[in-house]
Amino acid sequence: MAPPASSAFDIRSRSEREWAILTVTGDLDRSTAERVKSAAETVWKTDPAGLVLDLAAVSFCDSAGLSALVYVLRGCQARDIGLALVGIEPRVERILSLTLLLSVFDRFHSVEEALEAGEDGQRFEPP
Repeated sequence: MAPPASSAFDIRSRSEREWAILTVTGDLDRSTAERVKSAAETVWKTDPAGLVLDLAAVSFCDSAGLSALVYVLRGCQARDIGLALVGIEPRVERILSLTLLLSVFDRFHSVEEALEAGEDGQRFEPP
């Protein structure tokens, strides 16, 4: 049985410039990964131009969290919806890098930067 989700975990959804923005707060782990998948599925029903996952308030990600991110990536690809990760904290960036997943995601420092790049159709290149 999975432990209950942390009370600090939250997902907020909004849209801007035809993009859906999911702001995730708390650990992305076994107890919360399904909520991220479910939130993405709800967003996909609205047929957005793209999806921004704001992870600035996520300081931990385990294998279940990585699996949820890959699920969202594949779902966006299958629907021809752009996906951008925003504000990745160093610990989360490290786990993405160690698992060779960092390079498969478009990454941005801010939601605004991601939305601007989405309008231009450009892929983000890290500095």
